[in-house]
Amino acid sequence: MIQHYFKIAFRNVLKYKTQSVIGIFGLAVGFTCFALANLWIHYEMTYDAYHEGADRMYILCKESVFGVNGYSTSMPYPASTVLKNDFPEVEAACAYTRWGQKVDLKANGRTVETNDLQADSCFMKMFNISILSGSMDFMYSNDKIALTEDVAMQLFGSTNVLGKEVKNYNDDTLTICAILSSLNHSNLSFGYWGQGEYFRSWQNDWNNGSFEIIIKLRKGTDPIAFQKKLAANKTKADPRDPRRVFEGIRLIPLDEYHYSSVNRNPSFQFYYLILFSVAGGLVILCSLFNYLSLFITRMKIRSREIELRKVCGSSIGGLFILLSVEYLYIIFLSGVLGMALVETALPAFKKMSGVSGNIYGESLLYFVGILLLSLFLLVPFAIRRSRIRNSGNKYALRKISIAFQLAIGILVTFCIIVMMKQIYFLTNVDLGWERKNIASINLLYLDNDFEAIADKIRQFSCTREVVTGHCCLLPKSSGFSQTFDNWDGKEDATKSIDMLCLWNCEKTVSFYNLKLLEGEIVKPTETNSIMINESAVKALGMSDPIGKKLYQKGRTWTIVGIIKDFHITAPTEPVQPYTLVAVDILKDIGFSLGKGQILIKFHDGKWKELRNRIDSIFSREYPEVRYRLYNTAEEYAGYLKSEDALISY
Repeated sequence: MIQHYFKIAFRNVLKYKTQSVIGIFGLAVGFTCFALANLWIHYEMTYDAYHEGADRMYILCKESVFGVNGYSTSMPYPASTVLKNDFPEVEAACAYTRWGQKVDLKANGRTVETNDLQADSCFMKMFNISILSGSMDFMYSNDKIALTEDVAMQLFGSTNVLGKEVKNYNDDTLTICAILSSLNHSNLSFGYWGQGEYFRSWQNDWNNGSFEIIIKLRKGTDPIAFQKKLAANKTKADPRDPRRVFEGIRLIPLDEYHYSSVNRNPSFQFYYLILFSVAGGLVILCSLFNYLSLFITRMKIRSREIELRKVCGSSIGGLFILLSVEYLYIIFLSGVLGMALVETALPAFKKMSGVSGNIYGESLLYFVGILLLSLFLLVPFAIRRSRIRNSGNKYALRKISIAFQLAIGILVTFCIIVMMKQIYFLTNVDLGWERKNIASINLLYLDNDFEAIADKIRQFSCTREVVTGHCCLLPKSSGFSQTFDNWDGKEDATKSIDMLCLWNCEKTVSFYNLKLLEGEIVKPTETNSIMINESAVKALGMSDPIGKKLYQKGRTWTIVGIIKDFHITAPTEPVQPYTLVAVDILKDIGFSLGKGQILIKFHDGKWKELRNRIDSIFSREYPEVRYRLYNTAEEYAGYLKSEDALISY
C-alpha cells in the first residue's frame, strides 16, 4: 500500500511540474540558509563548552580605554595569585599570554602559522592539557619549546621530534622538549608553548598588565555576587595608584567570550548569523505556506478523484495517509536538494566560518525538524479548508496564504535594504582620518639602520611622503594613556578620567589629515599645551573647552585645540577620548618606544610595487633585520570582514 502511495505522489509531482519545482527549490534554499546559519551559531556558542566545569569558568575584563567597547582583558600576572589565595570562592585561577594573531613557526623546510602561548602549570590543570611525551622544561627555559601534536605533524610528519629544533617568528632557534595534547574549538587554542622563564619573571610584577586571567569558581558560587565582591576589594597594583586592581571588573563566561563584544578577534559579527538564521526560517515558512496553499488548491482540483476513492472503499485515514505521503514527498525532495546545496557550499562555508567536524548529523536534525513542522501545519490547514468549504468562503485560505507570504516578503526586503544601507555606511563613512594609500613599518629590529632604511624608501618613485619617529594610528601596536584627576568645571562626584594619548602630534595630525574643529595645532615648543577630540570634550562635560585646564599630578595642561573624532576601530564602536600633545611624554617618565615607526604615503595603485621594493631592500641589504609592513586600508578592512563576507557570499 505504501508503495502505491509513493507511485501516486510521484505521478502528481510530474503532473504539476511548475508547482513542484517552485516548492522544492524554495524549501531547499530556505533549508540551506537556515541549516548553515544555525550550524555556525551552534559552533560559535560551544567554544570551550566541553571543559570540565566550563559553566564555572570566567575570563576577567575591566574598564579600559585600550580595550574593545571600553573593556580590556589585560591584567597583571600577580592578580591571579591574589585570586587563588584571598578568595575562597575561586577553585582555580591561571594567568597566560596568547597572541591573538597567528605567527610563523619554521622547521624541516616547512612553515606553519599558529598561536603562541605562555602560561604556567595552573593552565594545564584547568584545561586538562597532557604531556604526551617529553618533559616540562619548556615552562622554565626560554630556549625550550613544546609543540602540540597537530603542529608537530604539520612540521615533521611525526610526533617523534624531541630534541629537534624549530625557529620562531623572531628566527630564534628553540629545542623541542615536549609534545602536548591540543586544545581544539577553543578561545585558547595554541600551536606551541614556550618562553617559560620570561613568563615566570613577571609573577610578582604589578606594572605589566599584558596578561589575561581565567578563574574557575567553586560550585554554588553566585558569579554576580562574586563580581561585586571583587570590585569592592582593596588590593592595589601600586600604593601610589588611587584605583584598585579589580575596580570596574567584569566576569565574562568563557563559553560566551568568543561571540561577546569584548573579544578582540571575533570571527564574525554574531548578530549577522542570527539575521541569516531568521531569514532562512522566514524563507522556509514562506515556502511552506506557499506549498500548502498550492497543495490545498490541488486537493480541490482532485475532489472528484477523492470522492471516487471514497466510493471505492478508501477510508478517511487512508486518504489522509495518501495526501500526507504526497505532501511529505515534496518536503523530502526539497531536503535532498537542500543537503546537496549544503554539500556544494560546504568548502566556502568552512573557509569563512572555521566550522570543523561532521556537520551532516546536525543538518539532518534540522531537516527532521522541518518535516515535523510541515506535518504539523498540514493538519490544521486541512481542517481549516473543510470549515471554509462548509461556510461557503472558498478563497479565504488562499487570501490568508497570499497575505502571509506578502508580509514575509516585505519584511525580508526591508531587512535586506536596512542591512545593505548599514554595509554601505560602514564601508564609506568618514572616519575622521585618511587611511587610503598609507602604509607603515611597525616592527624594525634591529633598528641601527632605521633612518637609512627610511631614506631609501623616500627615494622610491611610488612614495609621496615618509615620516619617522611617530606611532601609526592603525594597526595599533603601542599605546599610552593619561589620567586626569581634575579639570576646570569638574563636578565633585565625577571620577578621574583616562584618555588615550598621541604624542609628537604635529606631524601625526598632518600626515593622517586629522581635522581641527576649533583652536590651533599644538606647536613643538608648547610643552604644556594639549589638544583633545570631541569624545574627550563630552567625557569632560565641557561646553567651551578652549583655554580650560586639565590637571595631573605635578602637571597642568591648557587646551588649545579640538580635533574631530577619528575612528581607529570599527565605526560601530564608540570613539575613545584622546589627547594630543607635542612632547614625547614617555621619555619624560623614563620609558621609550625606541625610534618609533616608519609611516609611508604612496601613490594610488602602487601598493604592490611599494611592498615588492621594500621586501627587496630588506632581503638584499638588511637580511638580518626583522620588519612588518602593513597597509592601513587593509588593516581597517579587517574590522569589516563580516560585512565583506555578506557582500561576497
